Amino acid sequence: MKILLNLATLKKGGGQNVGLNMVKCLISEKYDLSKFSFVVAKGSPIEMELKNNEVKEIISVPKNPLKRMILELTKGRKIIKQFHIDVVYTLFGIGLYPKSCKQVSGSADSNIFFPEINFWDGYTGLARLKKTIVDKYRILALKRVDAVVFENEAMLTRSKELFQLPNTLFSKPSINPDFPEAPLELPSFSSDLKIGLFLCGWQKNKNYMLIPEILSEFKKKEIKFHIVITAPKSEKISYTEFMDKVNSFDVEDRITVLGPVKKTELRALYQNIDYVFLLSKLESFSNNIIESWFFKKVLVISDKEWSNAICKEGALYVDRDNPLGIVEKILSIEEDSTKKASIIAKGDGILKTYPSIKEKVDLELNYINSLYESN
Repeated sequence: MKILLNLATLKKGGGQNVGLNMVKCLISEKYDLSKFSFVVAKGSPIEMELKNNEVKEIISVPKNPLKRMILELTKGRKIIKQFHIDVVYTLFGIGLYPKSCKQVSGSADSNIFFPEINFWDGYTGLARLKKTIVDKYRILALKRVDAVVFENEAMLTRSKELFQLPNTLFSKPSINPDFPEAPLELPSFSSDLKIGLFLCGWQKNKNYMLIPEILSEFKKKEIKFHIVITAPKSEKISYTEFMDKVNSFDVEDRITVLGPVKKTELRALYQNIDYVFLLSKLESFSNNIIESWFFKKVLVISDKEWSNAICKEGALYVDRDNPLGIVEKILSIEEDSTKKASIIAKGDGILKTYPSIKEKVDLELNYINSLYESN
């Protein structure tokens, strides 16, 4: 069996890290690379990793989604024939390759499995129409493949209820415990100050616009609390909108817009904070979860079906739209050290059930092999 490992959709963020981890594992653990061909985004870190290790069968495609899809439709059959492909595994997203071979896709588009949630709230007109069309395409594409891999059990369950997907695999995210130490320049915080972290960009789904209201509630209670957000100041429109709200609530001295951090700086960042905020409306998964457990910080997360499925008792659940409620929940565990320690311990316990990168790779490859052999 030969697999076309389609990593072309992975250009940034957590998805790219997952793909990079898989590629590094295949190389370092000396898998038989003659059984794989790799489709990658041109100029991506994944492409560089493969080329630096002199991997032979690399197909580089445009980063632009439309151009990539046209290439898949027009040249996909030729690629399948040229490289003698039996199965296409698109790690996240959809590949438009011919159905002459089995196709497996990983799905991280959580909103299509929770239609009752108005995920695109705030989008109107043409922008809203585009999002709706893309979602409908994703649903049709999922039904087209032979199997779907999920990292969230709630999404897997919903996939069967809503779309009757016959072949699915639950594959927990893997742990990469390699967090090299590198210095990170942070403001000098006083020892009695509690620090919260929003490790995200200007994505409205993360609910970062609630930060000024949260800090205002702490201020009213005369509680010293500071929030660090890693979104970039360079994105002027979002940054200005955010800072206007910060100033309107008079909490500018309680917020640090740090900007993006490198992976090598994560350890230093987490060592300087107390709480990790993940107030998303929906997520398939988030590195914030694993990292908060790994560094033994309290995870403050939206009380939703998707989050409960992942975190169980390893998080502090809050109403994502209630700043006063969030503050009161945090103060309640600040006053109850046993409960706080229990949340951290539960998270650490769940983390221990997560696979290594190699275990995850083996699980998915074995599943693909069994699917192929059942033909």
